[in-house]
Amino acid sequence: MKKINTSISTFIQSLTKKPRKRTLPFQVNYHENWLVPPMAIFVGIFIVLYAHHRGFGEAIFMLDFYKAAIPSIAAAWLMMRYIAKKMYLLDQYFPWAITWWRGPLPRVVLQVWHGVLIPGFAVLTFYAFYFTVREQPLRFWRYLAEDFSFVLLMLLGFNALIWVYYRLRAREIMDEYRQWRHKYNKTEEEMEELWNTGGTTDVVPALEKVKDKIALLEPNKQRTGKSRSTTFEGKQDDEPYTMRDFYKKVMGPDYYRIRPELIIHRKAIREIQMNGKEVIVVMDEPRPAVEVIVSARNTRGFLNWWKNATPTP
Repeated sequence: MKKINTSISTFIQSLTKKPRKRTLPFQVNYHENWLVPPMAIFVGIFIVLYAHHRGFGEAIFMLDFYKAAIPSIAAAWLMMRYIAKKMYLLDQYFPWAITWWRGPLPRVVLQVWHGVLIPGFAVLTFYAFYFTVREQPLRFWRYLAEDFSFVLLMLLGFNALIWVYYRLRAREIMDEYRQWRHKYNKTEEEMEELWNTGGTTDVVPALEKVKDKIALLEPNKQRTGKSRSTTFEGKQDDEPYTMRDFYKKVMGPDYYRIRPELIIHRKAIREIQMNGKEVIVVMDEPRPAVEVIVSARNTRGFLNWWKNATPTP
């Protein structure tokens, strides 16, 4: 009996005990502009077919199918987009924490309210107007009795999908964050301070740490928005920062962005060749003899940098 009481007490404490700030996840991007439209098309068509009990191959040749499918898709798109947009605010002020703090109870209530009840009421209002315009008001009550429960089930499923995506993506981001912390020697105290003050972590290393190491920086083709570095020895590594953030921090006599997709260290340049108005960079290590044309808009600035800038010791 004592063991059961202890287990119950531990469970209750897990629902109410506030964890350290850094156990809260990062803001998650739901990519609603790309994911919601195809989902809305599928859901809208599926609900129409479900309601009419006809096969898709038969329905696509019927005018009534399109009269029903178009508003159904529009309603699904509006509701899904509303839910996704509202999730950003809820994630910011009432996040699904990695632990159970602030949840699940407060967030569940808000999730059901904004993710199921408000969209469900909006769908009812939409179809009440729709059937009135089509001069079939009695069909609204049939829709309410036969189909609306299925709409609520679909809304619950969409919210569950968002929750699963949030949990998985938040854990991925936190794993990356821990790797960055170890790589750039961020202490637990620094992390705690950043969380408490609402600051952000500067994962771009200082110039002193990279000028003798990174020779080239290019976009990471596998991870959009991130970069890939190449050392003077030819070793490549995925970096957590963008090329823009890196260049803002190291811009000066050591590095120059000769093309949008390439930042190069002065020591990685063997020589400069002119071909009419074109400026050609002939690389040294780690890509000896490889030639790269400086972008036209950067030509003048690059030549000035190459002739006049003094590299740091």
